[in-house]
Amino acid sequence: MNLKSWKKSSTDVHFDDIDFHDALVERIEVKEREIIVELESVNILPGHPLNPYDAAKNTDRCRLVFQQVTSNQAVMYSSEENVPQPIPCTDFKSLEILKFERFQSDESQIFKIFGADDQFCGWEVRAEGFVLQWNEFMGDAWFVGWEQDQ
Repeated sequence: MNLKSWKKSSTDVHFDDIDFHDALVERIEVKEREIIVELESVNILPGHPLNPYDAAKNTDRCRLVFQQVTSNQAVMYSSEENVPQPIPCTDFKSLEILKFERFQSDESQIFKIFGADDQFCGWEVRAEGFVLQWNEFMGDAWFVGWEQDQ
């Protein structure tokens, strides 16, 4: 078994310092108590302890691992039907994260993802937390300097 080692690792403790907007999901693997989500990249904001720069930085390929998962529910929103259609989260083909929120529940956290996968979709994961792993910063996040260009 070839386990990839990661240089950098962060947890949901720093949720507010990680920007998942426009992140592309490449693969989802559901195991007994964890869900592994492979992402093209995410943005690490300047307030994050692992970001030594004054600007948000984009990572290389990364991995988000939801830990101690108790449930996960994914749905597709169809323009023809008023009722969201449940699907397995592994059926997402090209999920782009548009909004990623976190809510505290009794014993766990609820992570809600709203995204697009040919059509709008939602994914709710109830878990103890997550670990985000990556190796390098590739450059500034797409939105750095955006306000100055307007």
